[in-house]
Amino acid sequence: MDTPPQTSPSAPPPEIAFCLELGRAYQASGIPAHRFEEALTRVSQRLGLEGQFFALPTAFFATLGWQGQQWTFFQRSLPGDVELERLSDLQETTDALIAGRLGAAEAAERVRAIQAAPPRWGAAMTVLCFGLGSAPAAQFFGGGWREVLLTGLFGLLVGLVAVLLGRRQGLSRLVYPISGALAGFLALAAAWRFPHVSPQVLTVSALIVLVPGLRLVVSMNELATGNHVSGTARLVDTGMTFLSLGFGVALGQRLGAPLLARALHGHPLPLPAWTLAIGLPLIAGAFVVLFRARPRDFPWILAASVLAFLGARQGALWLGPQFGVGLGAFVLGLASNAFSHWKGRPSIVTLLPGLVVLVPGGLGFQGLGFIIQNQLVVGLDTAFQALFVAIALLMGLLLAQATLQPRAAL
Repeated sequence: MDTPPQTSPSAPPPEIAFCLELGRAYQASGIPAHRFEEALTRVSQRLGLEGQFFALPTAFFATLGWQGQQWTFFQRSLPGDVELERLSDLQETTDALIAGRLGAAEAAERVRAIQAAPPRWGAAMTVLCFGLGSAPAAQFFGGGWREVLLTGLFGLLVGLVAVLLGRRQGLSRLVYPISGALAGFLALAAAWRFPHVSPQVLTVSALIVLVPGLRLVVSMNELATGNHVSGTARLVDTGMTFLSLGFGVALGQRLGAPLLARALHGHPLPLPAWTLAIGLPLIAGAFVVLFRARPRDFPWILAASVLAFLGARQGALWLGPQFGVGLGAFVLGLASNAFSHWKGRPSIVTLLPGLVVLVPGGLGFQGLGFIIQNQLVVGLDTAFQALFVAIALLMGLLLAQATLQPRAAL
């Protein structure tokens, strides 16, 4: 009769397995390295463990155990899509465990349930909200009703590309260049066909949803808190995403080169200011679906979008367009951290949607368009302005972080 295998006395206990599982869930949600390490340290202490953690964007090291007996682990976990509802659920589970309102076994079951839960919104709704989220952006960039309608259509096509390619891991990175090429070509074709249509506005607005706002915020938070390895790696990844979008736009405009001369003569006719009362709720509703937030977070996301938009507009009147974005980012960051204190929720729930309204992608793509037209001096000047605006935005976020730290563990 065979003797059943015996468990090794040096095998890690279930508390350690739970910490590793929780760490993988954190990474899939894109949590900054400093909050990842702090939260897992507090969880391990709550479970009676001694823990040390080192987080990277796609992996983490963990040393867990007791004095005299410790285990070191290397866990690889690729980051997932933005899911604000899942992040909020993990936040509440972590807080309840640290506060003693939840036991380790119950917390482990809840984390597994959070990870296994199907998406709230289906593919069709996601594609629709790509269009609904892109159309108001054309108005924010000074477009008229033609740009709004065309951008809504182009946004649907970009959303379809993102959903179809995003489902396959080997093709997910092609979402950005293919979407950029599609938007760049269609924008030129539309501007060639219809009068008073700006191809720059169409291009930027159609791609605004793909701007990696969460990764940008997370990378800067990591750099500001001394997590230089993780912050630098994530910032480089964010830069590669922008370059992929830019390469796609350049390719699309090159394919539409015969249409270029006539297309560039179009000038948009801006919509009246009162139409913002329609555009801002529309884009906030789209963000709820695209960022997979809780439906009841719609008022907060709408408030963040309005605050970011009005803050940047008022800041531009006081300080000019470059510094105005920084003021808008400071106000948005401060309000998001106050939301975290008040509700005990992750500040990114309101910060990310408002950031999409602020990210200065428009100037960057306009600069690329000038370079393609061999107007190198104008193009480089515009690109430098975009870089300056981006720095102002990031400084505003860092200043808000220093003024009021978010209370929540994540």
